[in-house]
Amino acid sequence: MKKIITSLLAASTLFLADAQQVINLLTGEVREGSDAANPVRTVETLEDGYLVTYEFTEAVIEKDKELPNCFLWRYKEYFMDSQTNGEPSILYRSDWLKLEKDEMPALEILECSYTDFHYQLAPAFPPQSDCESGKVRRLPITPYEGFYPVSAVEFDRLSYIIGQINAVYMIYPISYNYEQQTVIAYTKIVYKVTLSGGTTGIDELKSAAKVVNSFSLDGRIATDGARGIVVRGGKKIISNHK
Repeated sequence: MKKIITSLLAASTLFLADAQQVINLLTGEVREGSDAANPVRTVETLEDGYLVTYEFTEAVIEKDKELPNCFLWRYKEYFMDSQTNGEPSILYRSDWLKLEKDEMPALEILECSYTDFHYQLAPAFPPQSDCESGKVRRLPITPYEGFYPVSAVEFDRLSYIIGQINAVYMIYPISYNYEQQTVIAYTKIVYKVTLSGGTTGIDELKSAAKVVNSFSLDGRIATDGARGIVVRGGKKIISNHK
């Protein structure tokens, strides 16, 4: 994996009560408000697969109302919050790429540019029941070593829906080091999915829209969990970030 470190910054910012701030991921500058630029995603259909690019310039950060020393990292509504209790409040979305046949595509991460920021990330909010008796207590982060998630892109599964085969990939725009209270915020992620049979016979993807939308999957509207709007069952991964 090729990583390009754009800069290493330590951001320590005073917040007003319940305030949101926008942080420029390229310069480290912070301003009041929540009008952050949207992430940009492009998909290029190649003869032998797909080239997917994400670009991030700004993020919203806000104090956790329950834990005032902790912060929540946001990209408006375009990335979903992890709900795995006991893990850091990371963000994710799923990419669905069409396959012509049942195969295991090869994943290659071509570029990961990022900036380091010093923030204590808040623990995830677990899903809650409508019944008061079913309320789940929010747990603190279980200590772990290194950065989590380990990779900006991970293969999740093959999906078979109404005769269509898709390779599903999880995209993580940030990674968190619990011990050092360091957030790695990716500014650019480029990955390639190579298909053994190429893209012959696959319709051109309709998801080349410039603005990321977590509810648009290959140009279709997601209305249920089967289309990728599912909380990812998390397992604790302990690894050193390299």
